[in-house]
Amino acid sequence: MFLYKFIPSYRAILHVLVIAAAALSMAACDRDYETIFGESTDKRIREALAEHQTLLTSAPNGWRAMLYTGAGGGYFYHLQFNEDGNVTMFSDFNETTASTSKSSTWVLKALQKITLTFETYSYIHLPADPDGETSGGTNGAGLLSDFEFTFVRTAGDSVIMKGLRYANELVLIKATAEEQAQIADDRINTILEATKAYATANTGLRLELPNGKVLPIRFEVGRKIFGAQYLSADNSQIVTFRTPFTISLDGVWLRDALQIDGYSIQALHWDADNGVYTAQLATPVALYNDTDPLILEPTTTLASVIGRDYKVIAIPENPYVNRIPGQSRDFVDIYDMAAAELDQRSTPIGLHEMFFVFDPINQEMAYNVYLSQVQGGINQYPLIAQWVYSYTISADGTLDLTAVRSNESANIISFEMRTMLQHLEDDTFALHYIAGGFDLIGGLYSNENVDFTVAGILGN
Repeated sequence: MFLYKFIPSYRAILHVLVIAAAALSMAACDRDYETIFGESTDKRIREALAEHQTLLTSAPNGWRAMLYTGAGGGYFYHLQFNEDGNVTMFSDFNETTASTSKSSTWVLKALQKITLTFETYSYIHLPADPDGETSGGTNGAGLLSDFEFTFVRTAGDSVIMKGLRYANELVLIKATAEEQAQIADDRINTILEATKAYATANTGLRLELPNGKVLPIRFEVGRKIFGAQYLSADNSQIVTFRTPFTISLDGVWLRDALQIDGYSIQALHWDADNGVYTAQLATPVALYNDTDPLILEPTTTLASVIGRDYKVIAIPENPYVNRIPGQSRDFVDIYDMAAAELDQRSTPIGLHEMFFVFDPINQEMAYNVYLSQVQGGINQYPLIAQWVYSYTISADGTLDLTAVRSNESANIISFEMRTMLQHLEDDTFALHYIAGGFDLIGGLYSNENVDFTVAGILGN
């Protein structure tokens, strides 16, 4: 009986001794761990912060920086980080930011990684501003842009950073004394203004390669987006290239190079003497302007895939302002006339987007017109007027529509829409891809009325 009671007590003592030994072992490991690194965690963090601060402030002429936002655009900055926690900057966001420097504060924080935070409102915050009128983006989100960045890596004179919220890429490159002087002397603003005027005056920019291939080129200077479209090497499909760009000291810099037929185009250079942009191919080649729609004819035709690969042709509202390649003047006039007549009703109706929606199973195409009307003091949008047509596509790709039915809203506005409806019911159409936009565009070309073409963005 005595031995029975003693055994558990003995085991309990052994258990305590084992725990104590383990604790001593862990303490020894911790001491070994600190010995290996030679310093405490707090000290290592302080040293990392100091190292990164030295990195940012050690560029005597500041940094050229490119920020690429979640909305797809790019922005140039010149940043001069100072030891006192101030940063002075220029930006190509607009003419004011390009010509007038602004100071704000910055700080480094030890989060999961060393993080650079622009603390007070600055040009960095403009694309991130939740006010759409300020940022040029959507209310509440801006252009999906960051103002806190973690350090990813350094490479030579460059530092690559990533946004904390939207994972925006921020690339810093040490500036030379000459570059800093040019920026201070309004060079960025000069290029920005020239690029805006050039893009406004030349709405059908094209680049001809030495092999004769023609590329439609498009700038959206406000959000800094560059686009081009061309046939693939085997002519089977259309390649749509799109990338952010920033203003540079001699033109524009593309984040991603345009690779085509053995050529790599990373930048376009501003030729101030001739007022044109050039691309460096074998020799500098100037862009030229041609506003006639450029039809691309891949071996996989639009007629063969409409309703399958592309079910929708979306036509933006107010095509006179939101003009896309391929919309004829006749179509724009028809839209404007219908919009004016609808606005003159006793209770005005607003005319907005239009959609051709293809249903290949039932061989029907819905023509959906989005409307708005103030009812009971509330603006009702969208109200949808719909006309449905059966359709056939012949062997040569001709689209033929036959009216089937319409909804009540369509019947109410059928008089104002009469000219558009007459074309759809009486004409036959050739389907073509039209180059020149940021998105792939499909056009309906009337065979009977050659001046009538309606075009929109292809989608699913």
